[in-house]
Amino acid sequence: MNSVTKNEFLSSLRTAVISGIISAIFMYFFYYQGWQSIAAGLCIGFFIPFSLFFYTNKIARKYLIKSNLLVVLTLNTIVHVIVIFIIAVFFVVMFYLKGDFQQIINDVSFFYSRYLIIGIGFGLGLALIFNFFYILNTLIGRRILGKLFIGMYRNPIEVDRVFMFLDIKSSTTIAEQIGHIKFLSLINDFFYDIVEPVRQTNGEIYKYVGDEVIITWKTKDAIKESNCLQCFFLIQEVIEKRGAYYQKKYGLVPEFKAGLHGGLSVTGELGYTKREIAYMGDVLNTTARIEEACKTYGEPLLISEDLASQMSQQNDYKFMEVGKEKIRGKEQEMSLFKIHT
Repeated sequence: MNSVTKNEFLSSLRTAVISGIISAIFMYFFYYQGWQSIAAGLCIGFFIPFSLFFYTNKIARKYLIKSNLLVVLTLNTIVHVIVIFIIAVFFVVMFYLKGDFQQIINDVSFFYSRYLIIGIGFGLGLALIFNFFYILNTLIGRRILGKLFIGMYRNPIEVDRVFMFLDIKSSTTIAEQIGHIKFLSLINDFFYDIVEPVRQTNGEIYKYVGDEVIITWKTKDAIKESNCLQCFFLIQEVIEKRGAYYQKKYGLVPEFKAGLHGGLSVTGELGYTKREIAYMGDVLNTTARIEEACKTYGEPLLISEDLASQMSQQNDYKFMEVGKEKIRGKEQEMSLFKIHT
């Protein structure tokens, strides 16, 4: 289990504990005021989040990520209700009927009793809540939603972040060759393919700007195991593996370049009717210039001196200076580095 999956697992564990407590309270007051309700509620509430965690990671994230949102929500609702129903019936039989499943099969009245109707209503309510947060996470971003809810960045603050500006090479030429409609489809395929590498390296997609994507990490997460570099190489691997798909559909395999830099930036909520958490500051402008310099030096990836020095201490990668670049707005030139192979 990698560190990202471990974090998601721990998050599901916290959700499971909260869900178990809520379910126990619900069953105690709406079903039966006895220890059976507390035990069944704790088990039902605890196991449901883990079942949905498995479904999300092994099925939805793998097979449904490119599907129509309405289709995804419909399938999610069906799966959630089925999972909730099976788990609820199992533990109800275990604690209320002492594991006598034959009794519930023989007594068909159970399936249209008020208890089942209440349970299904509760399950549908949970499914609606899960889907509500799924929609918001999809539209806003997995790590942005909670911060917006609690107003964490209502007042601007300084944060230490690493940014990667990643851009498809020769995008104008490609658009002219395959047409703008196909080019937009290509960009969407490319953005789809980078999702898993970003997730695996504990990063987050900050913004899409045309054919460019801005990825960001907390500095400690970017430096740890050289995650920000690993992200770039994982994207390369994914695109290489999908090369036949791109070649068949678009007649080419997209190439890309990226610039990496880190430091203090200012972040806070921006806008009102379409809010987002925005990052601003010199570090972003510098990262954009570093990405532009990739074309000058003919390198797919360039890194600032500060970031290279931090990662070189881990001995995961060796770096070689390719030159100095005059960054607009800065008096001194900045040394740029590539990965030494």
